[in-house]
Amino acid sequence: MAVRIVQVCGLWFWVAFIFFGIVVLHQSQTLLPNSISIPNTSSTSAKSLEAPSRTIGLTTRQRMTRSETSWRASVNLRHEMAKAHPQNPKIPFFPAQEMSDFGKYPYTLWDFFPATYTCPHDIQRVGRLGDGGKWVCGMSLYEARPPPTISHSSTNPPTIIYSFGVNDESTFEAEMLSRIPSAQIYAYDFSVTRFGPQLSASYSARAHFKQVGLGQNDELNKNPQFFTLNTLMKQNKHTYIDILKIDIEGSEYTALDTFMDWCENENGGVMPVGQVMIELHLVDDKNVNFDVFTKWWERLEKLGLRPTWLEINLLAVTLGKGKTDPRCVEYVFVNARDEKSVLLLE
Repeated sequence: MAVRIVQVCGLWFWVAFIFFGIVVLHQSQTLLPNSISIPNTSSTSAKSLEAPSRTIGLTTRQRMTRSETSWRASVNLRHEMAKAHPQNPKIPFFPAQEMSDFGKYPYTLWDFFPATYTCPHDIQRVGRLGDGGKWVCGMSLYEARPPPTISHSSTNPPTIIYSFGVNDESTFEAEMLSRIPSAQIYAYDFSVTRFGPQLSASYSARAHFKQVGLGQNDELNKNPQFFTLNTLMKQNKHTYIDILKIDIEGSEYTALDTFMDWCENENGGVMPVGQVMIELHLVDDKNVNFDVFTKWWERLEKLGLRPTWLEINLLAVTLGKGKTDPRCVEYVFVNARDEKSVLLLE
C-alpha cells in the first residue's frame, strides 16, 4: 500500500512540474519581443575604431548674443520696477530703511543694475583678496598674448592697461604684469608719487606712473594737474585701451561723462575700451540721485558697456559707526560693441 502511495505521489509531482514549465515558457514569450536583433559585431567593431564625434559648443559671439538677451531683459525689468515706485524718478537709493518698508520696496539702487551679461570666457580674481583686487574677464586670453615686438606691430600689439587710483596698493598691477607678458600699465594718482611697494622694480620698463588726476577737464594750473582720459590717451599716442581700471572716490561720474562726450562727438560713437573695472561711490547725493545715476549708467550701456560682475565693498559698511548703507560697489563691464577686443577670440 505504501509503495502504491509513493507511485501516485511521484506521478503527480511530474505532472505539476511539467505544468509549471509550460506556464513559465508562455510567460517568457509574452514578455520578450518576437524577434531579437543580433548586432553586427563586425560593423560595431569598425565604428568603435572611428574617432569619437566632437561636440562643438557655442562660439564666443553666440555666448555674447545670449548674454545680450539676458541683459536686455534686465533693462526692461529695471524700467518696470522704477515706474512702479511712487517717487520715480527721484527714487531713494535705499528706500527700505525699516522692516515695514521691505514689503513695498524690497531693493536698493544696486538691484536696478545687476550684472546680467555673462563674461564669455573665464573670469579671475587678480590682486589681493579684499579691497584692491579686481575681477578680470578673459584673463587667460590676455595671458596667452605674446610679448610685443620692438616695432609694436599690429599683429603682435601690447596689452594696454590704464589704472586710475593707485594709493599705496599695487597688487593688481603687479600681478597683471607678472602674468601678462604683453602688458603695459599706465597708472595715475594725484595723491601719491609712485606705485605701491608691491610692484617690483623689475617691471619698471612696463609700468608707467604719473602723479596726475583723472578729471572732467584738463586743469594744467592745478598742482598736481588733472587731465581727461582722452587727453591722456593722446599724450600716450594710444587709440585703444584693453583694460581700464578706475577707483577715484566719487569723481568717476564727471570724468566718464567727459570721456563719453568725446566718444559720441569725436570718435564715431565708439568707446575704444575692451573692458572696464570701476568702483562706484555714492558720496554726493546732492548731485548724484537715482535719475542722474540711471542716465549716466544708460549712457555707458548705449556705448556698448555691459555689466558682467559686481562686488559690494562691505568695508564701506563695516568701517562706519552705526547703521551705514552699502554705498561702494565694484563693477566689471565688457564692451559688447568692441570689435578689437581680445574677448572675441575663441
